Amino acid sequence: MDIVSHPVFQALVAGLLSWLSVSLGAALIFTRREFSRRAMDCLLGGAGGMMLAAAFFGLLQPALELAAHLERLAFLPIVAGLLLGAAFLWCLDRVLPHIHMLQDTTEGLSTSWRRSILLVTAMALHHIPEGLAIGVGYGAAGAESMAALGTGAGLTTALVLTFSIMLQNVPEGLVVSAALRSEGFSARKSCFYGVLSGATAPLGAVPGALAAGITAGLLPVALSFAAGAMIYVVVEEVVPEANASGNGNLATVSCIAGVCLVIMLSALVG
Repeated sequence: MDIVSHPVFQALVAGLLSWLSVSLGAALIFTRREFSRRAMDCLLGGAGGMMLAAAFFGLLQPALELAAHLERLAFLPIVAGLLLGAAFLWCLDRVLPHIHMLQDTTEGLSTSWRRSILLVTAMALHHIPEGLAIGVGYGAAGAESMAALGTGAGLTTALVLTFSIMLQNVPEGLVVSAALRSEGFSARKSCFYGVLSGATAPLGAVPGALAAGITAGLLPVALSFAAGAMIYVVVEEVVPEANASGNGNLATVSCIAGVCLVIMLSALVG
């Protein structure tokens, strides 16, 4: 197997592309000084919908197909992976110091970090499960058992997952840069920290691919783990954030639109 076709290399490239999409969104801060909260909630809602759809169609569906041979017990590795993924993010959420845009209380361990840094770490925490999801997707696609099992966890699924995450990373990059701009930072610094917040995506992609490639028997758990981590972020962070300013209806519609966008992408690519 040459390096280009190796799952870890593919996952790294996809993780870097994910980071690039965050950077593109962060760079949009140069187009105008302020973005309305209504627009931010709309973008967050759409990003949350795309994350949910990517978790279900790009991770859980292939995991269910991989576990189908367990028949009535097929749910066991899926539920186990979901719980482990959510628990992993819960632990990170309790340890890593961060603060959400509309909060004044720092979460995680006590720290003297500035609010701006805490905002960046909040979004960096957000991108960890995305990197893991990308890595697990390519690791699953590269597993030799895929062809024998005849599942949907192939390269096409990994590509759909990558493009879905890239799409939702653009508004997320803008959201963190806009938040920093409203804190009084210059456009250049806001963009820089916005770009920096996406660095955890490629860092998570490589271990995700390595973990998925260890053994085919654990692939349903690995895929579900990544899905559980993504769903945790959406439910714990994205949805409350998008609904906190009274724009819940708009955010919900945007969320549904994000789901529809990923479904369309899956149908077109598949």
